[in-house]
Amino acid sequence: MKTKYIIIVLFLFAFIINSCDKVSPPFVEGRDYCSGNKKVLLEDYTGHGCNNCPEAAVIAHDLQDFFCERVVIIGVHAGYFAQPYLNGDSLLSADFNTEAGTTWDNYFGVSAQGNPNGLIDRVKGPSGYVISKDSWAKVIDTLLQNNAKAMITINNEFNIDTKILTTSVQTKFTEDVSGNYKLIVCITQDNIIAPQLNKNEEIGPTPMDINYVHNHVLRKAINGAWGESLNGSGTVSANTSYDKTYTQEFVDDWIPKNCHIVAFVYHEDTKTVLQAEELGVLE
Repeated sequence: MKTKYIIIVLFLFAFIINSCDKVSPPFVEGRDYCSGNKKVLLEDYTGHGCNNCPEAAVIAHDLQDFFCERVVIIGVHAGYFAQPYLNGDSLLSADFNTEAGTTWDNYFGVSAQGNPNGLIDRVKGPSGYVISKDSWAKVIDTLLQNNAKAMITINNEFNIDTKILTTSVQTKFTEDVSGNYKLIVCITQDNIIAPQLNKNEEIGPTPMDINYVHNHVLRKAINGAWGESLNGSGTVSANTSYDKTYTQEFVDDWIPKNCHIVAFVYHEDTKTVLQAEELGVLE
């Protein structure tokens, strides 16, 4: 499946290049996506009652590979299709909703436009923040041509006995920037097996995949839905660093070996993400 969707993305790029002389770079054949320090945050808004969402999840994963691991994914379960026991179906009993995910969904209006949809670095375009899955590749490609204005380093220490994670996050700005910049630190989890509606037979059983594997599932924003300010306001000079440390006790459903810390820095006013990073809890 992975190969298939990468081929689709490549075909899409080639088609755009060859069919429209108005299109200019970043659609450049043979671009080296493994060079560069910018990473892009892809928030895939989804739900177990959305039968188109498994296809979007595959696309997100394959784009991560295609763009040389420079895409950081958060699977945000929110909105109508993420309701537990949707339409009274006992098989859809899982509840992957989170306070942060619901807050973001309400603010950006993602599920209100239907799932699957997403946010890419929370960049606002002419029609708003929400970006359809078919446009993810194009937007990511463009953003990855920029240099990172900040770098994030994550350090995780997990105590197996107490089930407490201590995560330290350093944000170092690489350019002079102005405004209030905030840091959000999240826990995501892979390899969660739970039923999912699905209409694509090439991905899994239809109309429902009982053993569907959910990845990148948002579990919690450790420091709140909107995080905390790094600099307050004003100008941040290049090479300025901010260090934050958080502790979080794991509940039984959070399997440490399958969990990651995702951290991203954004501009408070525009909501645009400058940089994102992730690290496995046990790495």
